[in-house]
Amino acid sequence: MNDVLKLEVKFPLADGRTLVQGPLAYNQDGLATQHSSEFMREPRFLEAYRVGMENGRPGTQVEWRVHVALWCAAQALRLEGDFVECGVHTGILSGAVMQYHDFAGQSRRFFLFDTWAGIPAEQVSEDEKRFGVLEMNRKYQNGDALHADVVKKFSRWPNAVVVRGRVPESLSAMAASDRVAYASIDMNVAAAEMAAADFLWPRLVRGAPLLLDDYGWAAHVNQKRAWDAWAQRAGVMILALPTGQGLILKP
Repeated sequence: MNDVLKLEVKFPLADGRTLVQGPLAYNQDGLATQHSSEFMREPRFLEAYRVGMENGRPGTQVEWRVHVALWCAAQALRLEGDFVECGVHTGILSGAVMQYHDFAGQSRRFFLFDTWAGIPAEQVSEDEKRFGVLEMNRKYQNGDALHADVVKKFSRWPNAVVVRGRVPESLSAMAASDRVAYASIDMNVAAAEMAAADFLWPRLVRGAPLLLDDYGWAAHVNQKRAWDAWAQRAGVMILALPTGQGLILKP
């Protein structure tokens, strides 16, 4: 009888890597974990995720990031104020939030800001260019069609306000809104995100979540550094999440 070869693998590996040892409950979008992912089997979540993924790129799997956004929105619904998303693209997070929380029944608005033409080149620093930030504009090659699809997608919610334009200038569309209960920022470039932070922070009510989609991703290290400096000035701490997101609660 042949001997069975047993290979002993010790962690961390010799090259310094530490692997999550299976079985894995989730292994997508840069996150691998053994922890429970039962939320992904809930019918309410599944429907919200389906709506969020309308018009989304095939193969995109961001369930845990959506889960975080749904939690943030649940906290925000206990507060007074409008919802805001800067950097919408196809509206995955915002679409899921509005479906999951039956936003049409809310007496508040959800402002959705994007150029639907990519990141304005003048807002991209030389260091960000070296990280390939401008190459992200490829997903906006057909911006007019993207915008039309988003307008159609969010037409089911009468209190959704789709605003096309560059941040911070386009934020004037919500100048009369002095209370914000939820903000999600995903613009892939530091200059626009810092401008949004300066505009939104005074309007965010106490306890409001500010969700940063790009905070922990290697390609967006310039945004992380900008947010870290901003947080120090604001006297707040950013919670780094294993999804790559960052979370701030307005004190």
